[in-house]
Amino acid sequence: MTAVAGVPCRDAVSRLWEYLDGELAGPDADAIRQHLETCARCFPHTEFQRAYREYMAQSAHAPLPPELRRRVFEALLAEMDAGGAADAPRAPGSLRALIDRVFGKG
Repeated sequence: MTAVAGVPCRDAVSRLWEYLDGELAGPDADAIRQHLETCARCFPHTEFQRAYREYMAQSAHAPLPPELRRRVFEALLAEMDAGGAADAPRAPGSLRALIDRVFGKG
C-alpha cells in the first residue's frame, strides 16, 4: 500500500469527496491534497472524479426535454399501478390526471 504525506491511498481516496467539496480543513486537508495531487496511483482517480463532478454540476442546470420528463413520469406511474392498464380511466384528482394536465395529454 502506498503512502504519500503520511496518508495511505485507502485513506486519501475515502476522503476524496470531502476534499473535492472543500469540506476538509487544516493539516488533514493539506495531507490529503498533497497525497491526491502527487500519488501516481491516486492522481488519475482524483482527476476523473473532479471532471465527473464538474460535468454533473454543469449538466444539472440543463433542462430535460418535456417528452423525456413525461416518459419518466409514465414509467413511474406504470410501476405504481403494477398491472393497471396504461389506458385506464383517470380519476380527476389522481396523480396520473395531474401529469396529463401538466404535459398536455388528455
